[in-house]
Amino acid sequence: MPREPSHEELPGFHPANEHRPRSSPPSDASSEEEAPPRPLPRRRGAASRPSIASPPKAPPAPAAPPPEARVPLEQLPLDPRLAEVIRSQGIDQLYPPQAEAIRPLLEGRSVVLSCPTSAGKSLVAYVALVTAAMSGRRGIYIVPLRALASEKHRELKAFESLGLKVALTMGERDLSSRDLENVDILVATSEKTDSLLRHKSPWMETVGVVVADEVHLLRDPTRGPTLEVSLTRLRRRHRGLQVVALSATVRNSVELASWLDAVHVHSDFRPVPLRQGVYRSGAITFTDGGHREVAEYGEVVDSLVCDIMKEGGQALVFVNSRKSSVTLATRLGKAVGALLSPEDRQDLAVLSKELGGDHEEETDGLRALAAMVPHGTAFHNASLTNEERGKVEGAFRKGRLKCLVATTTLAMGLNLPARRVIVRDTTRYDDTVGMSVKLPALEVHQMLGRAGRPRYDPYGEALLLAKNEDEEEDHFGRYLTAPPEEVESQLGSATVLRTHLLALVASGEVSTERELHAFLASTFYGFVASGGSSKGTERPLGTLGASPLSSLPNLRRELDSARAFLVRWGMLEKDLPLRATPFGQLSSDLYLDPGGAVLMRRALSRARSTTSPFSYLAALALTPELLPLGVRAGADQDAVLSRYAQEEKSLLLPPEEEEIEDLLPSFDGFLGCLKTALLLETWIDDRRKLVDITQAFGVGAGDLRARVDRAEWLLSSMALLAFRERREVARALDTLSVRVRYGVRDELLELVSLRGIGRVRGRLLYEEGWHDLEALSHVEEPALARTLGSPALARSVLEQVRGGKGRARGSPSSPSSPSSGSGSVSGQASSGATGRAGPPRGSEEAPPGSEPPTEGSSSSRRWERLDD
Repeated sequence: MPREPSHEELPGFHPANEHRPRSSPPSDASSEEEAPPRPLPRRRGAASRPSIASPPKAPPAPAAPPPEARVPLEQLPLDPRLAEVIRSQGIDQLYPPQAEAIRPLLEGRSVVLSCPTSAGKSLVAYVALVTAAMSGRRGIYIVPLRALASEKHRELKAFESLGLKVALTMGERDLSSRDLENVDILVATSEKTDSLLRHKSPWMETVGVVVADEVHLLRDPTRGPTLEVSLTRLRRRHRGLQVVALSATVRNSVELASWLDAVHVHSDFRPVPLRQGVYRSGAITFTDGGHREVAEYGEVVDSLVCDIMKEGGQALVFVNSRKSSVTLATRLGKAVGALLSPEDRQDLAVLSKELGGDHEEETDGLRALAAMVPHGTAFHNASLTNEERGKVEGAFRKGRLKCLVATTTLAMGLNLPARRVIVRDTTRYDDTVGMSVKLPALEVHQMLGRAGRPRYDPYGEALLLAKNEDEEEDHFGRYLTAPPEEVESQLGSATVLRTHLLALVASGEVSTERELHAFLASTFYGFVASGGSSKGTERPLGTLGASPLSSLPNLRRELDSARAFLVRWGMLEKDLPLRATPFGQLSSDLYLDPGGAVLMRRALSRARSTTSPFSYLAALALTPELLPLGVRAGADQDAVLSRYAQEEKSLLLPPEEEEIEDLLPSFDGFLGCLKTALLLETWIDDRRKLVDITQAFGVGAGDLRARVDRAEWLLSSMALLAFRERREVARALDTLSVRVRYGVRDELLELVSLRGIGRVRGRLLYEEGWHDLEALSHVEEPALARTLGSPALARSVLEQVRGGKGRARGSPSSPSSPSSGSGSVSGQASSGATGRAGPPRGSEEAPPGSEPPTEGSSSSRRWERLDD
């Protein structure tokens, strides 16, 4: 945000809503967000457009708000020390919605802030967290994605100059109770927050403020229920809790505010003017009725990208498939590259070299990026590793890349404003229905809102593409002039409820039916279903918590189904009070889906000391946590069927078993799971190159990394289950989990325990005859440097083996100083990918009634640290 933006950078200002009395939220009919859109005049062909000789340098900007609309920091009752840190970041005035939200926050009230991207929502959250921390109340910032968690953590570190400590927990970055002792502000994913609550972390008892970023994701079937349950837990546990909920696209934000007992602040204010429109037949028609001709540079997207580049802007293009993102980025390179200056070309050559870096293994993603980056374009999809995506994002933010093509599924995790955003595809293939479906308006609004970057762009343009007049009209009506969909709870299904019911009982949160019903009535699902928002008055949380579920028959029915499942499979005791069995307790501690835990237990009951690694991998691939690969008709399907015929008698979980039929996929789905097991089996043979593996299975390095992370966690969890019931097979599972983590055969396990040594370098050392740490300790540094290709790495290895400072066998690298290649895809520390995360931090002690593993094994450490 600029210190003093020019008038050209300011959009038209629509006054934010007044603070509505919490006792009487407006009805749906009177809500500003629900008002029907004013229809645009239908454009009748190119002939009706005004003739424009040449494209304007910039479209007319909406009227700017008067300077006095900005609120100087000194007009807010901020702590002077906090205000000084904010000024040090170049901010001495706040945008109107920021000021409106901060005032009640400083009074200790909860706030739901709904305003466009780049309007400064994060700063509002930071003020709430830091103000609370300076008064002795701890705060937690909950984000849906790891990429966002890293970004928020980095920005909050600026406030440590006030004597505060900011920490991050996600993925590999796990914190013990001792680590958390002095933490004032914690940034965490939803799953990590849920785990801290499950395991009764003492730190969570001192939380006074919680920030829920991207709160509209309550409607996401995978992430939403976890966030909703965590917020409900926190609010019930801390009755005076201050909640800050943020979103750019919430249609029913008044309803959310009513549920959270919060002040509702909504504004259309944007620091950079935004024009939205539809491109068709050589011209853009904007929502304000204006038109803009676009010079042709070949294909439609090429023309739109080159047009904005000539004005000095960047372009962000969204498409609906990975293949399209790579194909389009490659094709755009020709048109974009022709407009690059000599300075641009030199800068991009340096960037191309940086992307190559010092990777232990090359990936298809790196190969593709290396070919297109010199031309100023790149792609962004889930086939890239986290490290590769991070480098691409950084280069785009700095303006080095001129055009980025991203998949729509990753739009949520992108914080990459561009002068022109182009949503090429408004449909996406949906596996559940077997066909392409229209994207939700909320998702499209998120993408369009990325246009316009403060301090860099005088305006932003967000465009949809239409092939004909009917499609153009549909885009206007469906996306541009209509509000996004309402946020709806995803908690009300038996499959979702069984996970959270088990966690609530296992953690001691509820022990009676009345307590359980009261908890569910306090969720957003319970609030809306019981008419909390339609009665015109808000009921206090305590009143909600005391209400039965008699008025919520659907929820009661699904809850009964979830409870029956847990009782049937020995996770909950049959009789009251509600109690978890030892199996249910351990499953919840390990953050396992109950269905997946049942499958693991069944597989363990059939395991023997001679069970092959493939049999274990095939069993784990059937669990809900490990997403199956697609199987293509033809040679791909034949290969999987052939392996099935070979392994049919040794499988721990055959594809058809009546007793667990409801937990198993269809036969086609089973083949996809078997292919996933084949992928993992190939990965643990370190003699196979990464690029050969990904090409053979038709996946990206990022896809492989995601499955490797989850498989390693599931094998670790299965080993812990085995210590209770099948101890004779636990060691094999523990060893296999380490092999999967590093992607190696048994003989390399000791070598990859060294920092900086992964599957490729470990194999090089082994082939030289240095089979263990003892042999390495006698190697001369020059000889080791020649083998590893790095004197610095050779020196580090020798220091470890001679000083006894290497990682213990199977132990992951320290979160504070991650390995530069050990057992990772493309040489970065394991950090997972998109989608539902694995288990957050587990119990710090062994589950009751089980004997801890032997000291020094990887499982003994996992009693204290469960990977995300």
